[in-house]
Amino acid sequence: MTLWSYRRGRPITQQCFTLFLWLLSVGILTAQDSGNDAIRSAAPVATDIEQRIYQLEQRQSELVEQNRLLSRQLQDVSAKSQQRFSNEPDLNGTLLPPVPSANNQTTGNGDPTTFRNNILSPAEIFPSPAFDTALEFPLERKSAVLNSGSAPPKYYVGYDRGFVFRPIDPDESPFELKINGQDQIRYTGFEREHSTWTDSAGITSTISNQSNFQIPRGRLILSGYTFRRELKYNLNIDYNTVSPSQINFRAYWLAWRFSRAMTVFAGQSKVPGSREWLESFVNTLGADRSMATTFFRPSLSQGIWATGEPADGFFYHVMMSNGFNTVGATPQTLSSVMSFSGSTWWEPWGDFGKGYSDFEWHAEPSIRLGTSLTYSPEQGPQGSSTAPENSSIRLSNGTLITETGALAPGVTLNAFKIGLASFDASYKYRGFSVSTELFSQELFSLKGSGPLPMSSISQYGGFVQGGYFVVPQKAEPYLRASYVTGPSGSGSEYAGGLNWFLLPGKQNLRFTFDAAWLDNNPATQNRTNLQSGQTGILVRSQLQIFF
Repeated sequence: MTLWSYRRGRPITQQCFTLFLWLLSVGILTAQDSGNDAIRSAAPVATDIEQRIYQLEQRQSELVEQNRLLSRQLQDVSAKSQQRFSNEPDLNGTLLPPVPSANNQTTGNGDPTTFRNNILSPAEIFPSPAFDTALEFPLERKSAVLNSGSAPPKYYVGYDRGFVFRPIDPDESPFELKINGQDQIRYTGFEREHSTWTDSAGITSTISNQSNFQIPRGRLILSGYTFRRELKYNLNIDYNTVSPSQINFRAYWLAWRFSRAMTVFAGQSKVPGSREWLESFVNTLGADRSMATTFFRPSLSQGIWATGEPADGFFYHVMMSNGFNTVGATPQTLSSVMSFSGSTWWEPWGDFGKGYSDFEWHAEPSIRLGTSLTYSPEQGPQGSSTAPENSSIRLSNGTLITETGALAPGVTLNAFKIGLASFDASYKYRGFSVSTELFSQELFSLKGSGPLPMSSISQYGGFVQGGYFVVPQKAEPYLRASYVTGPSGSGSEYAGGLNWFLLPGKQNLRFTFDAAWLDNNPATQNRTNLQSGQTGILVRSQLQIFF
C-alpha cells in the first residue's frame, strides 16, 4: 500500500484537505484489520462494524467527488496563473518557476484502492518555502537578482572631486549627486593694545583678548543635476562655532546650463563685488581674507545671476539681487529697488588656476586681470551683523553706518545708496605669486531721521600679498598688507605666515600659521576674528581640509 507519493505542484488548499483524507483512511483501514478476529467471534458486533464502514466509505466517496471538483477548479486557476508568470522572464532572461497544477485527478468512486491511490505525500502538501516564495512574490525575487549583482548597475559610486552617485547612462537615469565637505579648525589668539574703543556715535565697546579653538567654517555641499543634465542644483549647509546661527543654509540654487558661455542661476549666493570675496575660502593665501576685503566686500543675497566664459580666457559673473547684505533681513526691511553687481576677469596667458598661490607651479608666466562693480540702494537696518557671512557697511573707523549718531548726534541713517568698484591683478610663475586688489566705495543719497552734515561719503582701500614655494607644492611662506581710509579715519593690517600642504601634489589638506599686526582695524566679521577698534597682535593657527 502506497501511503505517500511525492507530487509537487498541488495547491496548498487541496494538499491540506487530502492530508485529512489520508489520515482518515489510515484510521479506517486499521479498524478493519483489527476487527477481523472480533467478527469471527461475535457476529452481531461484526455486522454493526461493517455497517459503519460502509457509511464511512459512502461519505468518503462524496468527499472524493468534492475534492475532484475543487481540484478541477484550482487547476483552471493555476493554468491561468502559470501562463501569466511562466512566460515572464526574470532579470537573467530565464523563466520564473511555473505555478503548481493538480497532476493527479481523483476518480470519484468509493473503491478503497482508488482512495489509497489518491493519498498525497507530505512533500506534495507542503512544498519547499523557496518554491512558494518565488511563485507568490516574483518582485522580491527580481529584487534579489538585482541586488545579487547579476544585473548591470545603473549607477557608478566613487570619488571624483567629491563622493559621487553618477548614472552609467545619463539619458536613461538623469540624476547625479555629489557630496563635498569643507572644514576649518582654528586656534585664535589676540593680544590687545587697548582695552576699549569708542566709535563715532559715542558708543564705547570693550576690546577683549582671545585664546580659543574655533570652527569658523564647516560645509556640507550637495550638488549635481536632475531630470536633465542641464538642470543643476546645489545645497550648501554651513556649520560653525563663531555665530549664534551655528547651523544654517548658506547657499542654495537651481541653474540651467545653456552652454560654456552662459549658465543661469536662481537662489541665494555671493554678491560678486570683490575678487578675493568670490574666491573660495579654501583658496585664500593666508588663514582668511584680508582686512580690506572684509571691510569693503558685499555679503550674500537672494536673486538671479549668470556666469560663463564667452571667449577663451574671458569670464563674467553678474547678479541681480535683493541687496548688498541681506542675510537675516526680513522682506519688510528690504529696499523695493534691486541691487546689481558684476565681475569680469581675463586670463590672457592661459589658465591662471584657482586661488592666489602658485601651487600649480606655472612653467610660463600667468596673469589675471579683473574688475568688479556693484550698485545697491539700501533702506532701514542692515542684515543681521551676527549672521555667519555678513560684513556690515561701516565708516572707515569701524562705526556701523546705520547706528544712531554715526553721522550726526541723534540722527539715524534710514536710506542710502552704495557704489563699490574694485580692480584686481594677480601673477604666478614657478611657485611665486603676487596679487593686489584696490577698492573705491561711495555712499551717497544719504537720508536720515534728521539733518545730516554730508550727502555722500567716499572711502578707499586695498591689499597686496605675495608668496613663494620654497619647497614646491609643500611649503609656502607669504606676506600681506591691507589698508582702509576715509573721512572718519584709517586702519591697517600687516601680516605674514606659512602654508604647509600635507598631501603630496594636492591642496586638500593644508596647515596655515598666520600672524598680523592690526592698527585701528575698521572691519568686523566673526569668521575672520576681526573686531572693529582692534589694535594689537592677531595670531591664527589653522588646519583646513576639503574633499
